[in-house]
Amino acid sequence: MQCMRFEGKTALITGAASGIGRAAAMRLSEEGARLVLADRDAAGLQDVARAADSGRGAPHIIQYDAADAGSTASMAAEAITAFGRLDCVVCNAGIYRRAHFADIGADEWNTVLQVNLTSHARIAQSTVPELKKTGGNLVAIASTAGLDGIAYAAHYAAAKAGLIALIKSLAVEYAPDGIRFNAICPGRVRTAITADLAPMENQNDTLIVRPPRLAGHTQGGQPEDIAAGIAYLGSIDAQYVSGSVLVIDGTQTVG
Repeated sequence: MQCMRFEGKTALITGAASGIGRAAAMRLSEEGARLVLADRDAAGLQDVARAADSGRGAPHIIQYDAADAGSTASMAAEAITAFGRLDCVVCNAGIYRRAHFADIGADEWNTVLQVNLTSHARIAQSTVPELKKTGGNLVAIASTAGLDGIAYAAHYAAAKAGLIALIKSLAVEYAPDGIRFNAICPGRVRTAITADLAPMENQNDTLIVRPPRLAGHTQGGQPEDIAAGIAYLGSIDAQYVSGSVLVIDGTQTVG
């Protein structure tokens, strides 16, 4: 029997045009959700919307730029009104930049934090009033880099650590309102972003994050592995789960 934990519910997914966001869109659609899909990539959004159209109403798509505060705010406002309710917010949009710490300029630092942290805070601010009405929840995609740190991406790790702290703080503050906030920390996941990474100049390979060791997954997880975690945390099955950090990394950060 198909699990329909999101029937009658609406979910907003940012960074929905590819990778984890696309996988989340497919998973939540399969479980009955009406979708609001947001990303900078208009063509990618159209493709995902077609693939995730389950017949319950075509996904509503919004092109926006997470690096722009105004664009993020208008996206969140539109998402709330798209289907008349909002039950689950999946803050997945993000960028990954690599550089020796000494070479990270102010503009790059600010952009990485804006996209990976500040934009999600603004989305939470905009959607909390609606989530109060629906008893909804927010799931943020952080990273194991935010737990353990990572060489050659200090700004990325700092943003993800801040995102984890943000989620924990909001979980406490809004617990009396019945809103749940949780984070997922993926380890290495096979997406286009990681596939295109090339060694850096003067890179010390001994500092690279440890690989996963789980049999059958030693090259990393799949976006669908993270989507399964999103579906759990966003559903009624996790009604007593808030302020949690779910690590999905195939043992990368343990042992």
